[in-house]
Amino acid sequence: MTTQTSEYARSAITAEDWEPFVVGGEAIGEVHWIRTEGAEGATLNVGLWRSEPQSFPYPFNADETIHALEGELVIDLVETGEKVVLAPGDVASFVKGTKSTWTVTSPFKKLFVISG
Repeated sequence: MTTQTSEYARSAITAEDWEPFVVGGEAIGEVHWIRTEGAEGATLNVGLWRSEPQSFPYPFNADETIHALEGELVIDLVETGEKVVLAPGDVASFVKGTKSTWTVTSPFKKLFVISG
């Protein structure tokens, strides 16, 4: 359950508080939203995302910062061929417009912040 006021957002998660996360019409894991907008309508999304092993294209439609909490995620950067491997404790930040393919190699959970 998320409480959001004009001054803060607070969240406590139960099993029922997750919903499908859909990109390009396809569900790719589940999300628990903490914030869905910033001050004065600015883009700011904060949440938890989890997924079982799978692979899918993921376009970064805004700047996104990820803190890996559980499992492992391999992010293949399409334009450079570089692989970014995220495991618990890792933090990475990607710029808007980056094209990638994500491969979840073991059940993965992240905290994310999307801004821009």
